[in-house]
Amino acid sequence: MFKPKKIRVAMASWEIGRVSSRLGVKVGGLGAIIEELPAELIKAAEKQGILLEIEILTPCFAHYDKNRLTKLDIDLPVTLDGSTFPFEVFEHVFPDGQKVIYFWDEWQLSWTNSSAIYPSDPQMALKMYSTVTQAMACYIKQKQFNTVHLHDYHVGLLPFYLGDDCLRDLPIHFTIHNATYQGITPLMGGGYSMLDGINLSGEKLFHKYFDFFDNLNLMKACMLKVHESGGKITTVSGDLQGNWGYAAELKLGHEAIWQKAYAQKGSPPGEVFVPNRHLDVFEKLTIAGITNGLSKQNRPENLPELKARNLQKMQAQREPEDHLFRHPATQHEMLANDHSFDADHLHIKAELKRLLHLEAFGTEPIDDPILITAVGRLVDQKNLGLVADIIERTLIHDAGTKFIILASAPDGDGAGQATEAAFFNIAALYPNRVYFNNGFNVPLSKLILAGGDFTLIPSRFEPCGLVDYEASLVGNIVIGRATGGLTKVNPCAYLYEWLDISDRFGEAHAFYTQIQAAVDTYRYDRPRHESLIQKAMAIDASWDKSAEQYIDMYRYGFLHKKWIVARKNAVHQFIETIDDDKTLFTDFFTPGYKEYGDKLDWQLKDALVHLDE
Repeated sequence: MFKPKKIRVAMASWEIGRVSSRLGVKVGGLGAIIEELPAELIKAAEKQGILLEIEILTPCFAHYDKNRLTKLDIDLPVTLDGSTFPFEVFEHVFPDGQKVIYFWDEWQLSWTNSSAIYPSDPQMALKMYSTVTQAMACYIKQKQFNTVHLHDYHVGLLPFYLGDDCLRDLPIHFTIHNATYQGITPLMGGGYSMLDGINLSGEKLFHKYFDFFDNLNLMKACMLKVHESGGKITTVSGDLQGNWGYAAELKLGHEAIWQKAYAQKGSPPGEVFVPNRHLDVFEKLTIAGITNGLSKQNRPENLPELKARNLQKMQAQREPEDHLFRHPATQHEMLANDHSFDADHLHIKAELKRLLHLEAFGTEPIDDPILITAVGRLVDQKNLGLVADIIERTLIHDAGTKFIILASAPDGDGAGQATEAAFFNIAALYPNRVYFNNGFNVPLSKLILAGGDFTLIPSRFEPCGLVDYEASLVGNIVIGRATGGLTKVNPCAYLYEWLDISDRFGEAHAFYTQIQAAVDTYRYDRPRHESLIQKAMAIDASWDKSAEQYIDMYRYGFLHKKWIVARKNAVHQFIETIDDDKTLFTDFFTPGYKEYGDKLDWQLKDALVHLDE
């Protein structure tokens, strides 16, 4: 068995989490994963007897305090539009031992801040991704790394800057966290000149890797280059064969999804959402699924936001009158006592439900209300506008149902802000049964999940899903759409299927049907509801299996390099056996093309053609 004693990994990502340190950012799930994954990988490697060292490579955004970072004396020249200039590089080792390498250039990154790290202008984004990944490539070449692990398209140019000579010996892998965003950049002045401008050969690379309906597509290019070099392309839910979850969805083209929607509705759908955004490379390459995990900190017995001491520290960092919770009783109880619990101590969860009701509605709960919750961003992906569509009919169906919603729209998102307005309007109409808050409050979000009975997740697409894990682990049963990674909680959730995104009324009905079933089970079949809670809280959401698969992927990268060498040796060994028949064989031997082609045949053909050189 091939098992290296030590592996040094360069892990490149635009987000790293660690927001509380003020030396990291988290816009979405990417940051949360990069914060947790390295430590889990190190533990998994240790179980296999491997010493794993990880350096996270990431941009140095303008709001970071560089006085807390250590500047490195390394030359990192990058070229943009024909001009060459140096990047600065810093390092920082966090208290948990994780080393992060930061890449900084004032011209490229001075505009960034804690809430703005992705340029809205695609041309500007291309240049920034180019210069940062050039600097990363220079750094990797100067250090003795054994493997490179890329996370999402923002760092997808890195293999091109590393170059074929480097990739011949250095395994590289690519994890896709969200295929909806692919780094698609409209052409300005032609594909050749655009690539030339970011220090790549347009003539050699544009048509082979980047061309996508007269745009540059960074995700497509990275996928093809990583596959060509023998690395693995993974996504964040499913199995290694891509049989379920997001890995399975990415295989499906428009026609296949349209046919599924037709069968589902019994009539032609108006419009369907295609997770791979019509990038047919997903349909031709096997994308492995390695499902994201969740740290043990998210279990209710460990959740920091349920421990009084942690809440006291959070409160101390705020103005005295700026309370974590608006209701005095909730504020006092949460900061005075721990509210950690597990599946054998659900009376504490019942107390959290009481405190949540006080917080949301200002009164003690009466006659066992059902608290239906939703926490998230009001963006198209999350589809939370659908929640507004089903509230009133749910209130009518069961007089004891109440909604508690914590969600906000990004600045400038008109559709999200319209959904905010709809929620505010409903909350004003039903102040005793609907609570809506568009503020950002982590302790409140954890109280909502821990104290709620059901959580709503009608996502348009969900590559992995973390809130479904977070809710399930605290006994808050998921009601949502069966998409992507959300299907992993199917045994303890109420999931509906719907693909026609143009038929909002039809989807709302499918969604409401599951809500109705959940409410009725709560009311009239309490043993079944309680068994769902037990199943949900018993979910194995740990990183153990996933981290082991990533370590195996790193080991596979080394084995694949050995296969490349063995394949080349096989070609030369065969040529030596045919002696005087080399000319005869060469004249007749013509490999097939495209789907009839064989890579090893073409390597043999190439070797025969160049025998005399």
